[in-house]
Amino acid sequence: MNPSLVWDNLIAYSLQVGLLIGLAAFVPTLLRLAQAKARLFYWYLLLATCLALPALRPWRHETIIASAPAPPPMIAMTPVQSAPHRMPRSEIGLLLLAAGAAIRLAWLAAGFWKLRRYRRHSHPLSGSSPWRVNADLRVSEDIASPVTFGYLNPVILLPAQFPDLDHAKQDAILCHEVVHVWRRDWLFTLAEELVRAVFWFHPAIWWLLGEIQLAREQAVDREVIALTRQRDEYVDALLAIAGAPVHLDLAPAPLFLRRRHLKERVVSILKERRMSKTRLVSAFAMSLALLAGACWFVTGTFPLSAEPQMVSDAPGVTVETGGAPLLHRSALNYPVAAVRDRIEGTVVVQVRLGPKGDVVDASILSGPDELRKNVLAGVLDWHFAHETANSTRQIRITFQMPKAETPTAPAVVQVQPQTGTVQGVIGGVPGGVSGGVRAGVLGGIVGTAPVGGIVMRGPVTEGTIKSIVVSGLSDQGTSELMARLPVHEGEALNPDTLKRISEAVHDFDEHLSVSAMGSKGSDVTLQISAPRTQSFATVPVVPPGAIRIGGNEQQTKLISQARPVYPPLAKQARISGVVHLYALIGKDGAVKNLQVISGHPLLVQSAMEAVQQWMYEPTLLNGAPVEVVTQIDVNFTLTQ
Repeated sequence: MNPSLVWDNLIAYSLQVGLLIGLAAFVPTLLRLAQAKARLFYWYLLLATCLALPALRPWRHETIIASAPAPPPMIAMTPVQSAPHRMPRSEIGLLLLAAGAAIRLAWLAAGFWKLRRYRRHSHPLSGSSPWRVNADLRVSEDIASPVTFGYLNPVILLPAQFPDLDHAKQDAILCHEVVHVWRRDWLFTLAEELVRAVFWFHPAIWWLLGEIQLAREQAVDREVIALTRQRDEYVDALLAIAGAPVHLDLAPAPLFLRRRHLKERVVSILKERRMSKTRLVSAFAMSLALLAGACWFVTGTFPLSAEPQMVSDAPGVTVETGGAPLLHRSALNYPVAAVRDRIEGTVVVQVRLGPKGDVVDASILSGPDELRKNVLAGVLDWHFAHETANSTRQIRITFQMPKAETPTAPAVVQVQPQTGTVQGVIGGVPGGVSGGVRAGVLGGIVGTAPVGGIVMRGPVTEGTIKSIVVSGLSDQGTSELMARLPVHEGEALNPDTLKRISEAVHDFDEHLSVSAMGSKGSDVTLQISAPRTQSFATVPVVPPGAIRIGGNEQQTKLISQARPVYPPLAKQARISGVVHLYALIGKDGAVKNLQVISGHPLLVQSAMEAVQQWMYEPTLLNGAPVEVVTQIDVNFTLTQ
């Protein structure tokens, strides 16, 4: 998922959390949840719901239809260079949020260090405690309020004035801290501080955590009064601690008293409220119903968006999956005979998904007969997200006559690397393709050159993996696939490794193809592609008399360059990335030929149109100008 989409989803999620807390904050008052334990449970439930909001409702899945075909991989044109890089505001915002979280975590680490220092500088409490607890009781001159921390070996730090208090106040304070140890409240405090560190920028989360802390202390107050049966003495102890000099709150450890909570705690102690079991159960049932309704409302008001699915369906074809997320799907064509006879309609197909989300069976429920075969053949190659596995889905494909004919993309012919035989044709124009196929050995590997709009390619089997490029899958599918690969970038590639890679890819999705591009014994790019998304990476032919120069060195000879225009469709789909091109620069410094190494189809055309306007200083060899083969990278970065 690109940074711009992450930023937009983070804003939407923050609005969801703020709106949910705003709606749910009135529920305890509305339902009269008087007991502190009941309110504490409700606030924890609300916090857990806020954290789980992204998983409570399916994300919005958009399908961006790229009606314009991808350009052929090799075109005679003139040169392009990447524009100066500007960090988008979305990336700046994400970096600031990450920096704030890091600072907050550093603050927590400082809190741990302080607690450790306070413990080292403290001394044991003289005398024995009337309360049985497995904790180390100590007195510290560095604190103004009792502090309890630790899980396996809990520590109760008491302020220096504690021994001077009367016995009743000492008993009440000790009982309060012992109850914290019994309840394991320090673990909950740590979890809350981690949430605060992540959501340091969100005022609603801070308010909710404050309510949780207040409700927890009120619940402990109730337990202490029930154990000691000394209400007035306990209130006196609170007031005595409140009169001590103010110190900065220590995190991560629950303090005996925060002054902003003093009034609410005293009122809660003096006005004892009880709820019957029946009323408590009914109140919680109602609160759950209200919370569920609020969740549905906020997630619908500010929906989160998944990475858009890029599909090049034929003009006039519209697909509705009913909200089912797709890892990838092949494009659908409008049958030539149906276009000729001007047949329109909607085909409803029912698909049964296998254990991996792939389509294992499909049946047509309704639709024109002339359109059914094309739909049935297409959906069998689709692959839904893994969470939809072993289910049945209905898909609606609508065919409407396009207003104008559009050219189809060039065909891609895959070649079996061992025998050199053609394995299949992907895409292409109806009625066949004119022209021929020319293949040859380029730079020590099977290379390709387009003839009549057709491209043929074959992978190498040895070298060092420079990069792994996955195309045609969603971000989720790409992450899952990369986690299953037996190799990583920088490792050696050999026939056995390539075989294991192919097996892992086929086990993940049998529709994916694997190819390796590069020179034997050198850097290799591993390409994994979904159907109809194969890249056109090839190795350039170096003409006689030409020389190869690195991209950085050739960039210093750049005289003029046109900046590429960001394609509107790519902006709409939030697509960014780098288009890598091989360029043949003539003796006069003009670009004579461009060849695509890699890049998103929606970005390639703009990159090549810009590069053809570039001009370089002529390159001299022994005083005479020569042609140059180099690599040019065009960077497309979203600014929002």
